[in-house]
Amino acid sequence: MRYSDPKIWVHTALLLLGACAAADGAVPPTTRYELTASGRVDARSEARYLAAERDARISKVLVRPGDVVAANAALLVLGCDDVAAEARAARSAADAAAAEARLVSIGPRPEARAEAHARAAAATARLTDARDLLARAEALHATGFVSARRLAELRSDVAIAAAQKAESEAAAAALDNGARVDERRASAASSAGAAAQADALESKLEKCTLRTPIAGTVLKVLHREGEFSGASAGTPLIVVGDMQEMIVRAEVTDRDAGLARIGQRADIWVDGGASRWNGRVVETSSLMGRRTARSLDPSDRFDRDIREVLVAFDRAQDGTPPPQLVGLRVTVGLRS
Repeated sequence: MRYSDPKIWVHTALLLLGACAAADGAVPPTTRYELTASGRVDARSEARYLAAERDARISKVLVRPGDVVAANAALLVLGCDDVAAEARAARSAADAAAAEARLVSIGPRPEARAEAHARAAAATARLTDARDLLARAEALHATGFVSARRLAELRSDVAIAAAQKAESEAAAAALDNGARVDERRASAASSAGAAAQADALESKLEKCTLRTPIAGTVLKVLHREGEFSGASAGTPLIVVGDMQEMIVRAEVTDRDAGLARIGQRADIWVDGGASRWNGRVVETSSLMGRRTARSLDPSDRFDRDIREVLVAFDRAQDGTPPPQLVGLRVTVGLRS
């Protein structure tokens, strides 16, 4: 075998080119793509950059990067001691108003009604005695044994006893009849107003706790204890993403925007990496937008319009799982 044989040199050159292409993670020469696009790895539900709802100092961070959290789990707490005190006071006032409204609604206790009737009976007895004394005095007054002054005093006692009897009977009747409709409505309205005020303060206090709207993994904690929440500026504090299903947000340039379609097969790779993943297009945007994933090509325009195409991972060609790294820049090739 002669090393000067041209066939040997051509064969050797092809082998070297193939090896270099595999080492650089370049597209195999046998693969044909309708288009290639730059993209970034993301969670299917998209990473959430969570901000607080209230301006305050961060009191305590409850999670660390990598923690798995359930939906509505508390992530951090702001310092809101003033709001907490107001909420406790308002809730106590609401409980007192509610108790008063219940008492008005159900009416007095049986013991109170019994006591009122007993006072009415005693007043009736006193009135009867006063009238008896007055009748005897009037009989004796005709014979001169009782003075006119004493007779006037006894008549006054009868009038007083009659008034006391009427008063006690009215009090007993009021207890029997219970509160009027307007009184019940007024007490109920007062209770509702106090409860609403307490609810408002407790809702305000709840805003001092940052919670995640989704179940997922804490990707990054951006601020720590003692720092300002920056709620009015919309400053994100913690990033949470659902890493159960990873996708690629590919950005297709305007000249190729019409070539992407749902169900289209795709290859995904990291420039310079050895692994490749199979995928498929699961969603295409109906609105052009601005590019966010810059490619490594220095001639590629960053300000051009793009169409976002979501590509779901199927499997790795070498068994490697999809990268669990939100924001990782990758290249997507959409097959014909």
